[in-house]
Amino acid sequence: MKLMGHRGARDRAPENTLRSFEFALQSGVAAVEFDIHESKDGVWVVHHDDTLDRTTTSTGRLDACTWADLSKVRTKEGDPLPRLEQVLELFQNAPVQLQIEVKSPGNFKALAELLSKNFLSEKLTVISFNHRWLREFRDHSSIRTTCLLFGLPLNPVEIMKSAGAQGISLSVNWIDQQLVSECHAAGFTVTAWNANDEATFRKMKRIGVDCLGTDVPFTAASWA
Repeated sequence: MKLMGHRGARDRAPENTLRSFEFALQSGVAAVEFDIHESKDGVWVVHHDDTLDRTTTSTGRLDACTWADLSKVRTKEGDPLPRLEQVLELFQNAPVQLQIEVKSPGNFKALAELLSKNFLSEKLTVISFNHRWLREFRDHSSIRTTCLLFGLPLNPVEIMKSAGAQGISLSVNWIDQQLVSECHAAGFTVTAWNANDEATFRKMKRIGVDCLGTDVPFTAASWA
């Protein structure tokens, strides 16, 4: 089971910042997850929410801003918002896999080209709750994709097949042994998020998930 830093290492630095990703590297996780939105002028920016309000000192929708605007935005702790290229460069020579969650519509052909140009495709997974976006992305790329879901589906394998995806990702509150067994039998991977206590970590390991997200990667490393 691979341990994954959720939005980096949120217990050490603000989520989705270069500092958070640097700490995730120090923690020794095998994978790192982060979120991207497309700006008004087509720049993919690393940020979780649709708006800037929760984590930064600015307000408003991210997709209403150009990169010139966003480059001046700072988190409440003083960190800038990274461009996707900056994060790829940080991890370029690191022994980690990246799970990149697409949080907004955008030019997926350009995204596919950017990823392929700046990172090894076999170390990338593009993920989203919007499976139509995943399907569109797959029209332009062979990079693997994973379907994010809320709840426990009756037909996880069919969901992945219809999206052209290679894996599924659900909350630890919903994943059970039956789902993991069905997905593995059909050749698909299972990711769980987020295990922030040892009991949940051990349960996910016991039922055989492939990748497990956590907000506390340094602490979780001691549970392995």
